[in-house]
Amino acid sequence: MSKYRIGAHPYIFVQYGFDFEKQFDEIFDTIADAGYQTIELHQPMLYVDDWKNRIDKTLKRTGLAVVGGSTGYAMGDISQYNKIISEMDDYSSRLSAFENLLCGTSCGGKRYADRTKEENDQVIKVWRELGQMFRSKGVTLTYHTHGEPIADIKHIIDNVPSDLLGLGPDLDWLRVGGVDPVTFIKENAKRLVMLHIRDYHLGGARTDALGEGDADYRNLGKVLDEVGFKGEFVVELAIPGANPTRPVKELLKISRDHLKETIGW
Repeated sequence: MSKYRIGAHPYIFVQYGFDFEKQFDEIFDTIADAGYQTIELHQPMLYVDDWKNRIDKTLKRTGLAVVGGSTGYAMGDISQYNKIISEMDDYSSRLSAFENLLCGTSCGGKRYADRTKEENDQVIKVWRELGQMFRSKGVTLTYHTHGEPIADIKHIIDNVPSDLLGLGPDLDWLRVGGVDPVTFIKENAKRLVMLHIRDYHLGGARTDALGEGDADYRNLGKVLDEVGFKGEFVVELAIPGANPTRPVKELLKISRDHLKETIGW
């Protein structure tokens, strides 16, 4: 039996031009048929008509479990404060309709080095308030890294308590930000609740599917065993370029099979 539930994030379906309203069931079916056990919902999927009933039905039919949702905001933009709080209040309420979910959230906008002290303070203020909001509704807020350098990441980790904010880094985006993924995992193991992965060429662009680049998943499996990782494991493919050349199901299945071959999950 797999040590971890292996999930997929539906972002790649955006690149294929899928309509989340009209092709809702097809997305779930494709992920399940490719061999995944869980799905992390792309934010628009919680805003389709009759969203709760449709999600419940597709989960029951496909056997998938939902691990959470994803979103992102420019936390340091003081002018957006009311909008962020209002929208995340609604979003957290929707996620709370299910049990024990995570919310992977990125912090966009200006980088730490380019923000004013007031803007950097605002980042922490917003994360803390959101962490308390989500916790009150039974949802775990997680910090999803998205290409920012280590100074940005440390500013959040060092100033937002772990009981308010878990870590759900994207290992490829850590690399893009100049942060070594393995070192990050080892240094922050106790706070990790989710990992996002894809494949890439060292010093270059990401690949369409896992197993087509240089990411070392055999070693990743050993590292996760070493640190005792017990969180959710999500494949989030994001093809380079604007014109997909292979079916999305093929890429998802290649990626799922690669994990079985390299790590045994």
